Amino acid sequence: MSRAEQPQQTVSHHFFSPETTPSPERLQKRKQRNRWIIAIAFCLVILLTLLENYLQSLSVSSPVANNIAVFTMVNINIILLIVVVFLVMRNLVKLYFERKGKIIGSKFRTKLVIAFVGFSLIPSVLLFFIASGLLTGSIGNWFNSRVEQSLEESLAVAQSYYRNTEERVLQMGRHLAQSFPQEELFRSRSTLQRLVHQKRQEFMLDGIAVFSPTLEVIASSLQPRLQSQAFAPALFPLIERALAGEEFTDIRAMGKGEIIRGIVPVRHPQTREVLGVVVVSHLVPQSLVSKMNIISKVFEEYRQLKILRNPIKIGYIITFLTTTLLIVFSATWFGIYLAKGITTPIQRLAEGTKAVAEGHLDFHLQVESDDELGMLVSSFNQMTADLKASKQELERVNAGLKQTNRELERRRSYMEAILENIATGVISIDQHGRVSTINKSAEIILGLQADQVRGLSYRRVFEPSHLNTIRALVKKMSEGKRERIEEQVQVLVGGRILTLMVNITLLHDCHHQYLGMVLVFDDLTELIKAQKLAAWREVAQGIAHEIKNPLTPIRLSAQRMRKKYLEGAPDFPSIFEECTQTIISQVEALKALVDEFSHFARMPEPHPTPNNLHHLLEEVVALYRGSHKSLEIVCQFDPKVPSLEVDRDQIKRVFINLLENAVEAMGGVGRIEIKTRRDFSCHRVRIEVNDTGPGIPVAHKEKLFLPYFSTKKGGTGLGLAIVNRIIADHNGTIRVQDHHPYGTSFVIELPIP
Repeated sequence: MSRAEQPQQTVSHHFFSPETTPSPERLQKRKQRNRWIIAIAFCLVILLTLLENYLQSLSVSSPVANNIAVFTMVNINIILLIVVVFLVMRNLVKLYFERKGKIIGSKFRTKLVIAFVGFSLIPSVLLFFIASGLLTGSIGNWFNSRVEQSLEESLAVAQSYYRNTEERVLQMGRHLAQSFPQEELFRSRSTLQRLVHQKRQEFMLDGIAVFSPTLEVIASSLQPRLQSQAFAPALFPLIERALAGEEFTDIRAMGKGEIIRGIVPVRHPQTREVLGVVVVSHLVPQSLVSKMNIISKVFEEYRQLKILRNPIKIGYIITFLTTTLLIVFSATWFGIYLAKGITTPIQRLAEGTKAVAEGHLDFHLQVESDDELGMLVSSFNQMTADLKASKQELERVNAGLKQTNRELERRRSYMEAILENIATGVISIDQHGRVSTINKSAEIILGLQADQVRGLSYRRVFEPSHLNTIRALVKKMSEGKRERIEEQVQVLVGGRILTLMVNITLLHDCHHQYLGMVLVFDDLTELIKAQKLAAWREVAQGIAHEIKNPLTPIRLSAQRMRKKYLEGAPDFPSIFEECTQTIISQVEALKALVDEFSHFARMPEPHPTPNNLHHLLEEVVALYRGSHKSLEIVCQFDPKVPSLEVDRDQIKRVFINLLENAVEAMGGVGRIEIKTRRDFSCHRVRIEVNDTGPGIPVAHKEKLFLPYFSTKKGGTGLGLAIVNRIIADHNGTIRVQDHHPYGTSFVIELPIP
């Protein structure tokens, strides 16, 4: 089968069988092909109709050629009209089969086509008959005998005017040629000039000129408008004809008008020799020339139209019929096209919806218009694209979630392994107060079993009497809305008293929603024992050193007295008195040392009461401002610091000790800064005491709060140890650090009740 035969078979197939489920590509190609055929046929019908009318309006010399052209245009129009009718009928047959086959949208197409045909048929047929009647009457009026007679008479008048004018100028030329005296023709040109001018005015001519045989102008009288072209080179051949003895007239265009010349030879009366030439000119004005041309042209066109009377009438009727049929069939085709434009996208949308419902998210509809249906198809394509993208995104997110879950599971296993193997006990409590996590160290430290306490309320878990302290801390944390609590407690577990550092912290998510709390237990029992042993070892060394200092002068004094006594020295009484005084003073020093140590060992328990920290500090500062004039003390207090539960006397002793050390370090001259600040995250108050002294060496900072360690000559080394003990009794902390640019800073943190 050839390529040329394939489209023909496709058309035949679609013409005699309804189209059920055409592919989008084939349907698109067919629609484009039909559009091109109809558009080309429509344009050709219009173009050829206009060409036919144009040919009918032309005044050609060959009526036969005009008839052939008009006949050809009419036949081509009829052929093209048959093509349009065929395509429309083909669509109507298809519509019939689709309606019979109950294809989606066929009923709507039928109604729309009938509506379009009805709306276009009645006015088109009515317009055709009215136009045909008017055309027949108009053509009859065009070719009326009176019109033809009027045109012939008008043309005869115009031709008569030209003939009369030619005879007149020729007669005037003869008259002038006979009236010139031959003896004066070449003798007195001035006389001839006056005669020529007189004759031109007498006969009301536009120009008279007399030429010699040598083509020289002897005399002339011309209207001003003839001056420029009176003696043009084109006139000389005419003069030569007249010199040959010929008299004649000549009509030539001059500007937008015409000039009629009568050219007559002047002969000798006896010898009949040509002595010269007389040229008489008459100018026909532009308006008259135009009217004569129009009359001639109209008459010629009328003759042509009279020959084409019947072809023109038939041509116009065929044009009207073609236009009527074209309107009707165009309306029919437009109804079919419009119905297809509505129903085809809906049918495709139904098929697409079914395909998408079956999971084919790659289904795509071709957008063929930019109207509401095109927007609907675009929305459907966008929906399928969004569904596909959403599915891909879900798959990607699902894969990511699986990877995240695996990572979280790995991290959870890792964290559980860490929690199970660290020595610190960890217990987490959810937002409902139930224990959710407990590690092995917490089981060992608190004597609990994870399987029995997991999921229980913390009140039941910490209900035994030996865990009341921890339960109280958790209750205090939850009721006081504090973010963090860190306290050192002692509990009785398995017959042993354990010292635990309990750290309780609230848990929040990224949106600051409460998730629960986590309890961290550090068993400090052995550490504290080791610290106590180390501390007492340091204390023992300090006491031994402090006791050794007075024992040396006592031993030396006793040896001196014994020596003087054995020698029987005459100054023994004075030496005895001196040595005994030395021994007594050193014993008193030993007694003071023992009393100070006894006081440190027997420090009273604190009795906390609500106190304004800033007022307490102002009282201490007032003692030093009055007694040290060269000392500058600056206080920077945070107004957000609340009242604290502290032992007033002990806290005053702390700050007196710190200020006294600062004054001694600076030698009574310098600057002391006391700052307070509330730390909302730790629920504590921070106090800083800064001085501008020489500072403390790094090696001494670790031993600064140990008993009997002092950097001052003659110091007991118990001042800062007592300060540390008081702050610890108030559940606080104290540390020393460098103050920039120079000096020392003591930082105290006390809990807010």
